[in-house]
Amino acid sequence: MSQSFETWKKEGTTYHLVPTDKFKTTTVLVTFSAPLEEKTLTSRAILPYIMEKSTAAYPSMKALREPLETLYDAGLYADASKFGEEHVISFQLDVVRGDLVRHETLLEEALDLLEQMIFYPDLTEGGFREQFVKQEKRLHALRISSLYDDKMRFAQQRLLELMAPGEAVSLSSLGTLEGLEKITTSSLRDTYRSMVENDRIDVFVVGHVTRDEMEEALSFLPSHSEKTSHYIPALKQVAGVKRSSETQPIKQGKLHLGYRVAVDPTSADSIRMQIVNGLFGGFPHSKLFMNVREKESLAYYAASRYAALNGALYVYSGVETQKAERAETIIKEQLVDLKAGNFTAEELTQTKAMLINARRQILDQPGQLIGWLNGSKMRGLTLEDEIHIIETATREDVVRLAAKIELEAVYLLRGEE
Repeated sequence: MSQSFETWKKEGTTYHLVPTDKFKTTTVLVTFSAPLEEKTLTSRAILPYIMEKSTAAYPSMKALREPLETLYDAGLYADASKFGEEHVISFQLDVVRGDLVRHETLLEEALDLLEQMIFYPDLTEGGFREQFVKQEKRLHALRISSLYDDKMRFAQQRLLELMAPGEAVSLSSLGTLEGLEKITTSSLRDTYRSMVENDRIDVFVVGHVTRDEMEEALSFLPSHSEKTSHYIPALKQVAGVKRSSETQPIKQGKLHLGYRVAVDPTSADSIRMQIVNGLFGGFPHSKLFMNVREKESLAYYAASRYAALNGALYVYSGVETQKAERAETIIKEQLVDLKAGNFTAEELTQTKAMLINARRQILDQPGQLIGWLNGSKMRGLTLEDEIHIIETATREDVVRLAAKIELEAVYLLRGEE
C-alpha cells in the first residue's frame, strides 16, 4: 500500500495534492477556516447553504445545476463544520476526468463554476437575495431544532457544555436560534466578505493532476498573507468531576462521560491513543460493548470516541434510568482494567488490525482521502507512517497512554419514570 501526497504553500494558500490515476473523477475541496466564535458562528453556518443556491451568473438553483449536468453531472457542494477550535466553510467539486471522456477542458470548465460559487455570489446592493435568506433561515431553524429531537446528539452537546462552558469546543457547529434571528441580507454579506478577506485557505485535490496543473487551474484563488491555525486547543488539567442531569419524556436515558486526555494531538501518541480507544469502546470487541452491554446488560449501546483535537475521549451509552448509576460504575471499571493492562494479546492484535484496515480503505474513496489529509495535516505523517506506528505499538504503550485519561464530566439525560 502506497499513496504519495504533496503539501506546499503559495501566496498564503496551503495546497494538498494526492496525484493518482486510480479514480475516474477529480475531487477538489476548498476550505475557509476562522477561529470558532459565538458571535459569528450562526452567520457562518448558514452562509454556505445560501451560496450554493445561486451565483451572480446563475441566479437560481436550476440555472446553476444546468451547466453541471452538461459537465457529465459534476457535483458542486458547500458546507460548514467544526474542526477543533475553528469554523470551516467548505466548497467541493467532483468531476469526471476529462481524459476519459475526450473532453480535455472539462476540469477547467468545472472549476469555473467553483470559482463563480466562491467569488461571484448572488449579491444585490443590500446583500444576499432576501428570498433565499428567508428560506434558508427557516430551514436552518429546523436543523438547529433537530438537535433537541436527536437525544444522543443533545446529550453529547450538553456534555461538551459541561466540560468546557463558554469555550469554542462547546459551541454547536449549527449556531443558535438567537443568532439566527439577528441575521439579515446585509449581515450575511459582511460575513462573506470577512471569510474571503480574513480566513485561512486550504485546497485539497485528489485526481490525475500534477502540481503545476493544480496551481494553474486554481489561479483564481486570491493572494493573501499567511494565516495562523487555531484548531488545536491547549491541553487542560482536570479539577474534579462535574455532573449534570436533566429529565425528559423519553424511554431510553442517555449517559455520557467525558474524559480529558493529556496527549498532544500533533504527536505519534495521538495515533497510539486510537488503539487505547479501540480497546476501551471503539469496536464491537471492546470492553464497553462486551462488558457493559453484553455481559451486564446495562446499556442498549455503549461506545467511546477519541477526539484528538479536543484533547478528550467521550463515552456514549443508552441506558434505563434506574440502571444509570450501575452502568457508570461498570464503565469506569473498564478504564481501570485497561490502565492495569487487563487485555489479551488477541484483543490488541484485533484492534490494531481494524485500525490499519480502516486506513487502507481510505485509499478507495477520494472523499475519505481528503478527510484523512485534512485531519492529519497537523501531524505531517503519511498513511504508511500511521500504519507503522500502529503496528509497532506495544502493550506498554497502551498502559502508558491509558494512564493519561482522566474523568472530567458526567451527563445523564433521564427518562421519566
